[in-house]
Amino acid sequence: MVGRDITGLDTVARIADRLSTIDRYDCLLGLIPTALTVAALVGQVLDLPTEAALLGGVAIALLALLDGLFFRPPTGLRGA
Repeated sequence: MVGRDITGLDTVARIADRLSTIDRYDCLLGLIPTALTVAALVGQVLDLPTEAALLGGVAIALLALLDGLFFRPPTGLRGA
C-alpha cells in the first residue's frame, strides 16, 4: 500500500524539487508586480507623488518585460 501525506505538509525534498523547477521566466513574471508594489510602497514612505513613484516601478517592469519577450525570448519547450 502506498503511503500518502494527508496533512498537506511537504517534506524538504519535495519543496526543493518544486523550487528547482522555477526558471528565469517565472522570476521575470514575478518581478513585474513586485516592482510595482515596491515602487508604490517606497512612494508612500518617501511621500512622493503616486505618478512619480509608479513610473519607477513601470520602468523596472518594462525592462523585465522587454528582456523576457525580445532580448532573450524563450527558445522552445525543454524536455519535449
